[in-house]
Amino acid sequence: MKKRFFAFLLAVAALLSVTGNAGASVDGLRLVCRLRGVSYESIDDALSLYEEGDILELLVELHECCQLGVYDGEIRVRGVNGVRVYDDLFYVANHSVLEHRVEGDVHIFKCVDLTPDPSWPEVMIEAGTVPYGSVWTSGCWPGETARVQVSPYPECEVVSLTVLDSRYNEIPSRRVEGSDYGTDVYYEFVLPAEDLPVKLFAAIRPTGETDGDCPGRSFTDMSEDAWYHMAVDELVRRNILSGKPGSAVDPYGTLSRAEAVTLLYRLMGSPAVACSPVYSDVPEGEWYAGPVMWATEEGIVSGVGGGLFAPGDTLTWEQLWVMLLHLSGDRATASWGLDTLLALESGELHEFAADGFTWARSIGLQNSSPVHGLAVPTRAEAFVTVYLYLKRKPPEGRLAF
Repeated sequence: MKKRFFAFLLAVAALLSVTGNAGASVDGLRLVCRLRGVSYESIDDALSLYEEGDILELLVELHECCQLGVYDGEIRVRGVNGVRVYDDLFYVANHSVLEHRVEGDVHIFKCVDLTPDPSWPEVMIEAGTVPYGSVWTSGCWPGETARVQVSPYPECEVVSLTVLDSRYNEIPSRRVEGSDYGTDVYYEFVLPAEDLPVKLFAAIRPTGETDGDCPGRSFTDMSEDAWYHMAVDELVRRNILSGKPGSAVDPYGTLSRAEAVTLLYRLMGSPAVACSPVYSDVPEGEWYAGPVMWATEEGIVSGVGGGLFAPGDTLTWEQLWVMLLHLSGDRATASWGLDTLLALESGELHEFAADGFTWARSIGLQNSSPVHGLAVPTRAEAFVTVYLYLKRKPPEGRLAF
């Protein structure tokens, strides 16, 4: 599966449209512009003020459908002689190229495909789900410097960025000056040649909010600036999370299906359970028996077939989304979006989880890239997702990608 995240040329500012086609996005490409220090929602507005000698700064975003093989579209910008772009050819992680050429006074942008080098991994940088915002990154090759844009939701602020390699070792990153793009914050780090892919997590919180009494401080393996700290604090305050023996949160361990159901059971206040066991592998009296019976009675889980629940199996992302959808009582989305259909086609998602994934996307529980529904979330990622569920409300003015 080709990598799916937004690669962007580092220019500037507000969303705009193609000349003569306001608000357009063509086959995975979208333009953003700024003229004489002012951002414009429409390129037509900018061009109406354009004068000879002006520099129109352009940012070109590659959208997911472009990354997945739709390469036959062009965006044309007419009537501009001065255009500043980051580079004429921009390589992204899946070996695509953003082509920029000029024909007279027409600037043409097109996404084209290159034959991948099979010796290089297709996915080098993954953006994980984060509370209160999104993480974007430019594509780069191992050994080169990657640039990260962290976009907080309105009335939120960026605290830090964590970059982890495939072994969960932290990769040094530094905050840098970026484009004048509202409250966005920029970081840079060197993409290593090994232990790929790397994963990006941002700590973002509502402006002015602090950790308060910080109940998670008792965990010996969690730093105060950890990207998941706010989520862990909230779960501890609500008596949902108590950690592991030895006062450890074990952020990069995994959750079993039994542990995940117990987490949701506590979230609902640990209600009384009156039903009898229905799974042959969930003996009465086990610590997870009550939560599993409760979740079954409430329609949150239904086992794995054959009268089994598989309590010791490791929780997958798609299982977590389905559990939370059923817990919420929300109605599943009537139709699946492009993201869901592509994930099904690529084998990153089972059909039983399509409603759960679509719902999770729609309310901001899932904004990571790529999808990886069959993959296993770390404990920290699962805690952040449950935290987002507790705070669930799609942020105004932001899309859940």
